[in-house]
Amino acid sequence: MGDTLKSIVSFLVFVFISLYSSFLGAQQSPGSYKLIGAVADLMTSKPLQNVSVVVISKSTGKELKGIATDAKGNFTIENIPESKIRAKFSMVGYQTQILDSVDIDKSPRVGLIRLLATTIEMPEVVVKVIKPMIEFHADRQVINVDRLPGSSGTITEALKNSGLVEVEPSTNKISVRGQGLKLQMDGHEYNMPGEMLAQLPASMIDQVEVILSPGAKESAEGGTYILNLITKKETFSNYSGMFNLSRATNKQTNGGAYLNYKAGKFNLFGQGYGNYSDMSSRNESERYVYTSPTMFLQKSNGEAKNNFAMGYFKFGFDYDFDENNSSTFYVNYNGYNYNSDNAGNSIVSNRDLITQYSYGNLTQSGGANTNLSFYGFYKKKFAAKGHELLFDAMYTLFGNPTDSKMNLNYSNNPNRPQLQNSNTEVKAKTFIFKTDYTLPINLNRFEAGYSFTYRTRDNDYKVENFSYLTGTWLDSMKLSNLFKYYESINALYASYAHKIGDLDIKFGLRAENLSTEGDQVTQSITFKENFLSFFPNLNVAYKLSDMFQLSLNAFRRVTYPQIYYINPFRRYNSPNSFSAGNPKIAPTYVNSFAVNLSQYLSVFYNYTTGTITNATTTENDSTLLSSFLNLNNEKSYGITVTFPYYNSPMMPFHLPDFISSFYISFNWRRSEQHGQYLTEDLSLTENTYSFNGYLSFKLWYDIDMSTSLFYIPKTENRRMTRSEMKFVSVYLSKTFFERKLRIYISVNDLLNAQRSDSQSFGVNYYTRNHYESINSRGISLGISYMFNDYKDRRDRNIDDGRDAGNRGF
Repeated sequence: MGDTLKSIVSFLVFVFISLYSSFLGAQQSPGSYKLIGAVADLMTSKPLQNVSVVVISKSTGKELKGIATDAKGNFTIENIPESKIRAKFSMVGYQTQILDSVDIDKSPRVGLIRLLATTIEMPEVVVKVIKPMIEFHADRQVINVDRLPGSSGTITEALKNSGLVEVEPSTNKISVRGQGLKLQMDGHEYNMPGEMLAQLPASMIDQVEVILSPGAKESAEGGTYILNLITKKETFSNYSGMFNLSRATNKQTNGGAYLNYKAGKFNLFGQGYGNYSDMSSRNESERYVYTSPTMFLQKSNGEAKNNFAMGYFKFGFDYDFDENNSSTFYVNYNGYNYNSDNAGNSIVSNRDLITQYSYGNLTQSGGANTNLSFYGFYKKKFAAKGHELLFDAMYTLFGNPTDSKMNLNYSNNPNRPQLQNSNTEVKAKTFIFKTDYTLPINLNRFEAGYSFTYRTRDNDYKVENFSYLTGTWLDSMKLSNLFKYYESINALYASYAHKIGDLDIKFGLRAENLSTEGDQVTQSITFKENFLSFFPNLNVAYKLSDMFQLSLNAFRRVTYPQIYYINPFRRYNSPNSFSAGNPKIAPTYVNSFAVNLSQYLSVFYNYTTGTITNATTTENDSTLLSSFLNLNNEKSYGITVTFPYYNSPMMPFHLPDFISSFYISFNWRRSEQHGQYLTEDLSLTENTYSFNGYLSFKLWYDIDMSTSLFYIPKTENRRMTRSEMKFVSVYLSKTFFERKLRIYISVNDLLNAQRSDSQSFGVNYYTRNHYESINSRGISLGISYMFNDYKDRRDRNIDDGRDAGNRGF
């Protein structure tokens, strides 16, 4: 292990020196400055040739230098005598743009300038501040989407080019430094599916905030990081929209439509998205129970066919009473239906490996998940810029009915198969209210607020077995149960942000009180729990240059138990296998510390208490019982290294023009956990590695192509092993009609490698499982069209995401 760490450290030192050397090489010589950049069409992103670029003295207003852009839209003006200048960009048929204040002593690179084509004479637009591609703050890094290569495509395409986030190719799931995150739109929770997000145009987004250290304002529960999409506020026409449709060879279909209509103070909007998939898989497993003389070994194999259909719809309006008062209301529905057919065979042997009996298992199951939300928002602006008072409220109705039919045909009782029918009816309601207050104090900012959440759950689980003795259906195993659950969360927060030159400091404190009440009606068991928690955070950052920022982040987060973790009633999974919840389970707390060098390097340490784990042990010799419990603690630390490159004048070096962008990301994580469950010692140490690579380039006839690779090598510890994971995808697209029409072809899982092998080791048991998706490779053809420069509205949602995880329990 020591040699590995030395190699990693040496590699990181080499990378840092190389990056810093590149930056130093781009600095100016005293008394002689230069300006570097490129110009493109705002709507089509095509390079503009012969654009006039004039450098003007900031102090005297005199023209100092001038040049025209080349065939690729690039320009370099050298020997500029002054460091503080204005830059003017003009061309016939385009609106003139002026950069009002440029300090080329700090950086000569102004990046990509986008000009708006126009058929009428328009006044010149003055840009007060040049936005870099990535801005660095104490608790977040901000991506200015218009500065990104690929910003004329979809949101996920543009985010890939930033080098700050990773997009998993098969699901379009976005992660940061290998960790999951919460998605927001304009500062509020956004429940849009990954597939839908992957189809939305990047032109609707102004900025993307990658929040590396969630502050006191954010809910303490959820992913370690937050991705906040800030939408553009302007709308160029009274109506706009977009639609897309794609179909893959592995029986997956996606489609959606998005519409806006603006009339005076009203902005009406609607969105709809659908997905259908049909999948098949095969599996096999082995299970040894060392304490059982008769059921010592069980070998199983089977196949499954699943189909899944989902829909997402949102309709509502924005209304501006005046320039200081605005409101939003919308109705949101999302749901899915699924059906599954499973067929399997199992052989049971004794300790001498002599077959005792065999059985076949036929299971048909189906279900639905419905979520209907009503949302309202009001904002009050005061005289001072940034001085605001906000109110949010949301009411959600949630349903999750499921049913299952199981047929177990035993060889020692061939004419009387065990028949079981079960169904679950989940009904739930959630109400959330939130208010936020922001007070600017010169360059500093004070924030405070309150939020309240109340939810109810009724889970009615019914099971019946067929009795050959009476010829009727009855619950002979006493598995049916009714479970009711209630919870409320009250939260208060305050934070303060202070800026001194290049030093940025932000700190805050959030207090949350979770009260829960459970009623296991069938067993006449009731319980109550109350958890008061405090969540401090501290963020300090120092800007070294336009490319480098050194930051320290320290914060605390929580994961509250999902409802199906809590229900203590046993659930029948398969012969001699049960699972049950734990009403005494407590929240999991994560204390996180990280030191970051821009987006290039992150060294982190996490200390987790009360880790929620699904643990398995043996009971009565041959029965496996799994339940949830809190481990004592878990420690993890690691390093994330990312090398982003995008073909832009902002970069200190230049690769061939056909390469648009690429990034390589490497993650190493070492974790240590400690805990005990009945006879099982759950303590272990584990090292995890992952690699993510992405390459985007231009082909002939203006065709865009990208390929991505995701790889996790085999993982082992004293209690389990997991096989390697690898995923390769390829994407090609071509645009027409000024980039409004896009046709694309994608190949997901090029290697057809969606399979896994895992082993679990216990004191009294051993299990091995193999899963393989049949024809996971999919070749899809898709089309999308935007009309009237579609810009999505400023969407808001305060859902905390806990309802989405409560399925079946």
